[in-house]
Amino acid sequence: MASNIFFYAQTGLPDPAVWEASMSDLPGDYTVELEEREEASPVYGEILRDGIELVQFELYTPSQTVEGFDGASGKSIFDEELETAKTKKAENNPKIVAELDKTTELLVFAILWGDRTDEQVFRDIDPLLDWLHKTAKGIRYEDDEGFLAANA
Repeated sequence: MASNIFFYAQTGLPDPAVWEASMSDLPGDYTVELEEREEASPVYGEILRDGIELVQFELYTPSQTVEGFDGASGKSIFDEELETAKTKKAENNPKIVAELDKTTELLVFAILWGDRTDEQVFRDIDPLLDWLHKTAKGIRYEDDEGFLAANA
């Protein structure tokens, strides 16, 4: 399984402050911990299941400029990542590039494996990814798998 998952959202994700409440129907006790942030900077946090850290996440939008800025290129991290996705990750696939052109937010999950087995990680992450696809329209990229079909 990938160590990083990128979700290129085409419809706005709800505010991470309400994710925990909307995950209440998932099996297990999912909790969301947000870090303090500056105005207009990316949202950072962690998602836990039954007290075990599953992922660290970063949520970027085009308008975030304070911490979400790559001074070397002059582009925001959102713009930089979207450009990389279109030119390198999509491998010039016009259907994927068309999906990426609709991106309004970028959610990055860094999976925290710890000493858990693949089976344990899949058990915890799969419901979270299903919830994500039910919550917002978008296309997902996994480091080891490439792009997965956009949901309807």
